[in-house]
Amino acid sequence: MHAEKVTDRVLSERECTILSCVVESYVRTALPVGSRALVKAFHLSLSPATIRNTMNDLEELGYLCQPHVSAGRVPTDKGYRFYVDGLVSYRGPSKRERDLILKNLQCSFAHVDEILEAASTVLGRISSQLGIVMEPQFYEGVFQKMELVSVSENCILAVISIKSGLVKTIMMEIESGISRNQLQSTCQIINERLHGLSLKEVKETIDSRLTDVTVGENRLIRLILESSDRLFNFETQAGLHLGGASNIVANPEFSDQRDVSRILALLESRESILSHFHGAEPQQISIRIGTKNEEAMFRDCSVISTRYRVGDVTGTIGVVGPTRMHYSRIVPLVDFVSDALSDRFNHLWS
Repeated sequence: MHAEKVTDRVLSERECTILSCVVESYVRTALPVGSRALVKAFHLSLSPATIRNTMNDLEELGYLCQPHVSAGRVPTDKGYRFYVDGLVSYRGPSKRERDLILKNLQCSFAHVDEILEAASTVLGRISSQLGIVMEPQFYEGVFQKMELVSVSENCILAVISIKSGLVKTIMMEIESGISRNQLQSTCQIINERLHGLSLKEVKETIDSRLTDVTVGENRLIRLILESSDRLFNFETQAGLHLGGASNIVANPEFSDQRDVSRILALLESRESILSHFHGAEPQQISIRIGTKNEEAMFRDCSVISTRYRVGDVTGTIGVVGPTRMHYSRIVPLVDFVSDALSDRFNHLWS
């Protein structure tokens, strides 16, 4: 409570150095940090007494706290925030880690969800936290064309393409056969009316766009209108891929049974994770620390996320772990996997 009454001010160079050392020591050991331990670990040319006074000042400013009277200090959410915004020295993945990521993503997978599953697995493995990949928001995708193919007298195969390169096929039954010319003329009018619209716009306006059609086959137009929910729904049932779930539970912060139960509830609450990760900004790294996470389940965690691209649509990728996280490693790691995933899809459909 006392720290909240102190007005923020610009930290001195010494305070920045001590705060950085406390964060890095605590991230590495998970133990409260004392002044003598800092001198030994970082070879500081300051006396323990000077460091202790500086840590007292940082505590009053709200950057550090003392879990117990006789214990050292640990960073607060505010301390971590200051650290990641201006003190941390980020270092990208090692060559071995980069090679492992690229190897996992370059496997000959047949479907988008298999590639995304591989991405979440390798991200969780290298970060030693929970790797999360949300499937692309395909409703943002742009309709390119529809093709209709007669499979039998009563069956028509609809092939829908969006500009990201994804293709969806749906089998539709019709009461009697339709000629090739009727299929082509129907396709032509549908493509003229829907081309360039997002899938969301198609689903919301297809009735009004096709009700006054005077060319093509009326029976087929009606069938397409009745089947529009299936035809233009590119969202999958899975939607979310988790990798390394056991990693987050293994952190000492979650050793208490109540903490474990809370983390397990988080892992089971797919809707909460999906909702939370929808907030990532395109092409930017988002770092949400502790209480800055709106969902109660994430209040003791840090969430690092960004977007990857599949053609003209985007998905979200990130890591969830304790606030005591190796930010210097994990932020560039998330960024690298995001870029590698985007490149993988670009090459797949180029």
